[in-house]
This record gives sequence, C-alpha cells and structure tokens, in this order.
Amino acid sequence: MDQTVNHSMTPAAGFRRPRSLRPLFMKYLNPVVACPYVLLAPAMILCLIFSLLPVAYVIRSSFYQIDFVMGTESWVGLQNFRSIFSDADFLQAVGNTLIFTFFTVGIGISLALALAVFLNKNRAVYNLVQSIVYTPHIISYTSIAVLFMFLMDPQTGIFNLVLDFFGLPQLKWMLSEETSLLSIIIVFVWKMLGYNIMIILAALQSVPREVYEAAKMDRAGQVKTFFHVTIPMISPTLVFLITNNVTSSFCSFDIIDLMTKGGPKNSSNMMVYWIYENAFSYYRVGPAMAGAVVLLMLVGSISVLVFTISNRKAHY
Repeated sequence: MDQTVNHSMTPAAGFRRPRSLRPLFMKYLNPVVACPYVLLAPAMILCLIFSLLPVAYVIRSSFYQIDFVMGTESWVGLQNFRSIFSDADFLQAVGNTLIFTFFTVGIGISLALALAVFLNKNRAVYNLVQSIVYTPHIISYTSIAVLFMFLMDPQTGIFNLVLDFFGLPQLKWMLSEETSLLSIIIVFVWKMLGYNIMIILAALQSVPREVYEAAKMDRAGQVKTFFHVTIPMISPTLVFLITNNVTSSFCSFDIIDLMTKGGPKNSSNMMVYWIYENAFSYYRVGPAMAGAVVLLMLVGSISVLVFTISNRKAHY
C-alpha cells in the first residue's frame, strides 16, 4: 500500500517543473542596482520638480511684472527689488524676521539644552515626562494658536492673571504693537521645545561614559565638564538643531496667519507672510517674487555661515 501511495505521488511522465525567474530577474537587476545614479534618480526627480524648478521660476519671475489675471508679463529688470527695498513694510518685516529668528533660536536651543541636561541626570523624571515634552511638537498649529489666544487674552487669560499675582503690569500681548512679536516668539519656542529636547537628549545619551570618567580623574568640575566635554561632544547635534530652527523661524507662517495677521500695524509681520499678502491679496506678484529671492538669500547665507563655523568648532 505504501508503494502504491508513493507511486501515485511521483510526478507524471513528461511533467517539467517551471523554471524559476529569479536568476533571469537578478541578471538584469544587478547592473541596475550597482549603478548609484539609478537609485538616486527618483529622489532627484522629485527634488527637481518640487524644489529646483520652483526656485528657478521664482528667480526668473522676480525680474518681471506679472499679471496673472490678464496672463501677461513684462521685463522690468531690478525694478521689483528697488520697489521692495523702498517699502517700509517690507523692511519692517525683514527686521521682525531677524529679531524673531535670533530670539527663537537662541532662547529655544538654550532652554532645550538646559532641560535636556536636567532630564538626562534625573532618569526617573525623564521616564515620566519624555512623552509629555514632545507633545507640543505633534500638535497642529491651529490648536496651538487657539490655545494661546485664550491664554493671552488681556481680560481673562492666564498669562495676565500670573502677572497680576506677582504684582507686574498686565500686557495686551497680541493686541499691542509692543508685545505682538513677543507673543509669537513665546508660541514658537513652546512649539519647538519638545523636539529640541528629544534630539539633545539622544545626543547626550550617546556620549561615552569614559569621557566623563576621564574628566573626573582630571578633577574637572561640573561647569568645566559641561563646556569642555559635553558641548563639544554634542556639537554636531547642536549645529543641526540651529540650522533646522533658523530655517523654521524664517519660514514661520501658520502662527502669524492664525494669531496676528502680521498686526497690529505690521508689528508682527514676517517676510513669508509679507510675500503671501503681496502675491495673493494685493496681486503684486513681481515684488512678492523679489521678496522670496531675498528670503532665499538670507536663509542660504545664514545656513552657510552656520556650517562654516561648525566646520571649525564642531567635533565630528
């Protein structure tokens, strides 16, 4: 009976097992995979379509007077640049952007570094709050704007209640020319704080313990160890965060649009929002494109400056 069963399970005469297509497939795939340009091609094509071509179009359009309604354009040379640099609102927007970037990056990175060092040394606290500190970064700008509009309400906001409790003068926050930019800075720092803390924490935890033991054997104090050991060891991470925060600060749009609309009296206007208003509200497309070119040059120059300094100071 066993022989019969075995005989029935044998392949029929003339039956051929189908050839595997894997060798044939790998024969043609291997040369393709071996070429790095083929692997880079999809990313490069997307970068070309969605980054380089729009930048080239903006630079070209900055030299034209464009009317999207009539579908016409005329060459004006540098007239758009002369126009924006004689525009007081644009110059104020540039100043506001530089002030905003300086304080958000400076305060944001410094505060995140201090909190990250504290959490790194207090593991019980770190395990408790590691998810809490990151929460602001994943909340949408719309929710954050609504939250802070209530917190900064001149009449019923918690911020003014705290100031009043300590006997300090109450502020109008977003409704005042003197404090509208400060309000935006506070919101942006709070938004980016959790992200910065988590990245710095990861860098701190990657520093070898042997380095600190060597510093301790050399009788280096905590302050000296922090500035001469910790900071150099995490300097590449700090350079990344500074560059990322600078770019985000220059391109900040959502908070301004949701909270202040650039007001009052242009006191919280930024370059990105100025470009948006001129292009889509006033239909001054040429000057808006020129402003975008100036913004591109500013962000590029600051990024190059940061990387130039980091190549000399950062320890990779």
